[in-house]
Amino acid sequence: MRDTTDPDPLAAAALRAGSVAAREPLARAAGGASVRELVAALRSGTVPPGVDAFRAGELARVLAVSVLRPGDRADALAMLAAMYRAGGLAPAHRGLYAQLALATGDTDLTRKLLDEGVPGPVGAALCVDLGGLDRFTALFPAPALSIADGAGPRFDRIVSGAGQRIGAAERITTIVVADEAGPALLTAVRSLVAQTWTNHEILVVGDAGHEDIAALDPRIRIIRSSANAGLDAATGDFIAFGDPAGWSHPVRLERQAAPMRADPALVATTSNGLEVTADLRISRVGMTRIGSVNPASLMIRRERVLGAVGHPHPVRRDADVEYVERIRAVFGRAATVHLDSEPLALIRCADEPESVVDARVRRSYRSAFQAWHHHVAAGVAPAHRTGANVIPRRLRGAAVPGTYDVVLAGDWTGAGGAARSGVGRIRELMALGLRTALLHLDVLAHLRHELANLDTGLQDLINAGAVEQVELDDDVRVRLVVAQSADVLSHAPDGSGVRADQVVIESSAASAAARPGRRLFGVEPVWAPPGPAGRRALTATPGGVPLAAVDLPGTVDAAAWRVDRRGPRADRPVVGRCCHGGRDEWRRLSAGLPDPGRVDVRLLDGTGAAARAFGRFGPPHGWLVYTPADVSVRNFLYQLDYYLPLPAAGQHTDPDPEVLTALAAGCVAVLPPPFAEAFGDAAVYCAPDDTT
Repeated sequence: MRDTTDPDPLAAAALRAGSVAAREPLARAAGGASVRELVAALRSGTVPPGVDAFRAGELARVLAVSVLRPGDRADALAMLAAMYRAGGLAPAHRGLYAQLALATGDTDLTRKLLDEGVPGPVGAALCVDLGGLDRFTALFPAPALSIADGAGPRFDRIVSGAGQRIGAAERITTIVVADEAGPALLTAVRSLVAQTWTNHEILVVGDAGHEDIAALDPRIRIIRSSANAGLDAATGDFIAFGDPAGWSHPVRLERQAAPMRADPALVATTSNGLEVTADLRISRVGMTRIGSVNPASLMIRRERVLGAVGHPHPVRRDADVEYVERIRAVFGRAATVHLDSEPLALIRCADEPESVVDARVRRSYRSAFQAWHHHVAAGVAPAHRTGANVIPRRLRGAAVPGTYDVVLAGDWTGAGGAARSGVGRIRELMALGLRTALLHLDVLAHLRHELANLDTGLQDLINAGAVEQVELDDDVRVRLVVAQSADVLSHAPDGSGVRADQVVIESSAASAAARPGRRLFGVEPVWAPPGPAGRRALTATPGGVPLAAVDLPGTVDAAAWRVDRRGPRADRPVVGRCCHGGRDEWRRLSAGLPDPGRVDVRLLDGTGAAARAFGRFGPPHGWLVYTPADVSVRNFLYQLDYYLPLPAAGQHTDPDPEVLTALAAGCVAVLPPPFAEAFGDAAVYCAPDDTT
């Protein structure tokens, strides 16, 4: 039994995918024929022979957290109960079982599981929730907290003790942007009124009626305007931000101002917060931490920051995250301080985790602003230019339907490779007067570690307005969707607002991608191979597949990949390739790559699969393995003399963008002889055994 709190990579990918189909590879890895059969077997109360208990527990985690179907959480609870009775429940899954038990009101089972051992923050949070108010208030600094009697959520009945008031020459302005009035806003503002820092003005900004808020304290001003009007009206030396649905501890402003008062070089501080439900429960199904950085706690020096950085973005989510990172890009990380101590705020959250839709939209925003911040930090872009990065429609609150002629769907991250051919295609389509956009869909294997940012070069084009991006949940009508691989459809999320007149899947291998393509876009897809070899393979598919009238050959923008090849790369030949597959691909490379004693072997691991393929001993001695965080594809290809794809047996021989990109970058491609028909004099040929 694996004793680890780290999720299985397949489980992590399935959670990020937000797709029922993404659960199937995990079920098969756990020893089941399918999710349905494995769940049914465990629900019967027995653990079938040959089942990997850890991966079965990970499947239960995916069902419990993602909840894509009505019975998911009940299935997860039954699965964990069966494995618990059989003695095959890992400590991490015991914690999940305890969270589910508490969520269903079974405190006796929760206590029993805690007594048997629940690791880390999960166990600590459960202990707090079962320990009553004393355990909860012990998490915070003095003055102590209590809960007033009365109706309504406990969150809105928090009362803090009286703290030592501090009078100081510096004024702090706290800005609370609120779209609507209500009990949550009253709670937030009352907590600001109770701050120990007395030289304090509170600006409540929004269009809703806030007259009852203004009556709380003479230091409160109501500003009926847009979100950033509060920054222009602020008079404080420091500006803090308040969460309109949160609660601030009485010493929050005092503690965050202290570092900036002591060090004039500091321009901003943040502090920790504690996410809780309306009833002040910390534990939630799938929760793995207590407390975290609270970007909404940001406090800044007014004149220096506003003058150099400008205003935050007026968006519904993550404006605070972006603003903190932008300040660091301008002033450097050393100019900001995070108070990593007790939580100084409560963050009101829903009982359920964030939806996959929200996570995808936030990733698009993060990818856009981080690309802009990179240029800001390098001094080649201003920090306060309006429209410097795109903001997804969902975050802007824009619900206007979009119409397009062509949408190219692909994995546009650095690992996905879609940008290699897609950017050139988009430019050509736009040159023809066709309204064109890209749609990002993740390949499941690329979701094992994180929701990665888009390819940096492509993101710069999106931010500049040269390329338009749509989200899967946008209300979009399009004449043609081109899926740049079958893999981006196979485990795509289950919801979509994109509707197409025609869908084309670029692939020479028939797969189950047609069904999700039909579900996502509302029309039966057709298949378009890259060339004659792929068309022959599709035509020979048992039962046949609907084929497009023309092939879609792999293409790249050669000018975009051309590099200066003057001078040697190293003292010996440098060989390598970009790697996108899993364990089988890495083992094939291990068998086929030349001896590192005679050549310099360098590889770009796009999916993080190398560590899992070779275990604790790592890749073969002499290999230099990069990740996308280490080097861009362009810079990686610049290092290589020879590009060795070492394709799997039976792979089609039509040109694909990966090899075309290497050729455009000036590498010598070494391919098996069957590829000579497609590449001709553009490559050299030898059998895989001859490369060594």
